Amino acid sequence: MIGEAAQAAYQLWGASAGAVGVGGSGGFEFPSADEMSTVLGMWQDRRTSLSDKRSRIDQALANLTGLAGDQESQGYLQHARDSLNLLKNQHDSMLAYVESYLAKLTSALDAQQATEEDNATAFPGRSGALGDH
Repeated sequence: MIGEAAQAAYQLWGASAGAVGVGGSGGFEFPSADEMSTVLGMWQDRRTSLSDKRSRIDQALANLTGLAGDQESQGYLQHARDSLNLLKNQHDSMLAYVESYLAKLTSALDAQQATEEDNATAFPGRSGALGDH
């Protein structure tokens, strides 16, 4: 997950992805609201993907029906259920993380949009993004 996030940041911001927030003059620079919206969309897509996979896990668990009554068959079913339940727990954990991160991104985006709107009002004719001159 972290590797995918780093790759997405690199695709969005290029070589400066490791230094997002650092301006060319050494000052701090926030990404624009548009850039933040793009990142938010990627995380929303991740949430949708995790939810879809979680549904498939539930379906797989529901499809595990009784095999023969012998000990080996029942043991196989139990191992399959245990494995799917572990996978379900992992997805639930990832989904909770993504939900929390989305809430933080949404809050940051709202703040950035308000800042850009304030800047546009205070400085007509200039972009609200700090790095746009």
